[in-house]
Amino acid sequence: MKQGIIGLGVMVMTALAAAQAGLAAEQKAFTHTFSLGATITDGNSESRQGNATWLTEGAKEGLGAIRLGAEGNYGESRPANGGSLDKTIENAKAFVNVKKTLSPMTYAAGDVSYLYDNIALIDYRITVGPGLGAFLVKNDATQVSVEAGPGYVFERVDGQDDSYLALRVVERAEYKLSATARVWESVEYMPNTERFSNYLVTSELGAEAALNATLNLRLVLQDKYDSQPADDKEKNDLTIIAGVSVKL
Repeated sequence: MKQGIIGLGVMVMTALAAAQAGLAAEQKAFTHTFSLGATITDGNSESRQGNATWLTEGAKEGLGAIRLGAEGNYGESRPANGGSLDKTIENAKAFVNVKKTLSPMTYAAGDVSYLYDNIALIDYRITVGPGLGAFLVKNDATQVSVEAGPGYVFERVDGQDDSYLALRVVERAEYKLSATARVWESVEYMPNTERFSNYLVTSELGAEAALNATLNLRLVLQDKYDSQPADDKEKNDLTIIAGVSVKL
């Protein structure tokens, strides 16, 4: 079952990418960014945490935009009184988001994402959702958009399979502070249409500044909220990532 669901997600992601093949062929301004972050402590306590992210994104006026990426986080710590290292973070995610321009300020969207989180007992969570969106602000310095539509969630949490129809509402914004610095934020809200008390909220806040033409310093805060997590697990997971990104 798990392999079948993952296979479905991969096929949909591939289909979305193929649908934009014409855009990708014409688009010369795609950017590819690889980021690494690490935290190590020693002394009264010992811990280590690593993060790796890949992001490809680009757009062409009048056609649309595409963003696809993958990210992994791993961390472990040893208590102050000694003992073995305990795993504190182990998760991975991947996504594809496609926007097809309808007018200068509106677009149709397609989004597929995959999440694995060992600590939260999420074997997999795949979300698929089309939608319609609009830019509230769109200029060279600032872009603010909202989109909404139906979504579908396939997941296995704490060994239990589930799938349900959801509503997907997303807000994204990016602000260019200068030619070499920017900040961004996004919030995605996905409630189960049959039980609105069962919902997911994923948000991100980030800042990035260039060191030179290739290297950037970045700081990212990510928050995942699950209103009905696995038994004995917290509803909220907060991660702060500091690192260096390389634009290829």
